[in-house]
Amino acid sequence: MKPKHQEYEGHPIELREREGKTELLIDNIPIRYGQMHNGMYFLHDYAYDHTDNLMEVARRFVDYRRKVDMIRLERDQQKGGKS
Repeated sequence: MKPKHQEYEGHPIELREREGKTELLIDNIPIRYGQMHNGMYFLHDYAYDHTDNLMEVARRFVDYRRKVDMIRLERDQQKGGKS
């Protein structure tokens, strides 16, 4: 398999072959994933969404993390403003 690289929302996503298996990296960090019996991929840290395209699942995970970070930032700002 030829390595596949993609930049998405400022985050590098890479699929590469390692020891006979495909490895997924987001921000150069290995991300655990699985594949269901119907061929759909999911991420162990983000099993809410799945698709037959591993790169698409990675992009959705990046979106999910960005939303979570925004919610945390808003929450922290609200806590800081009330003190």
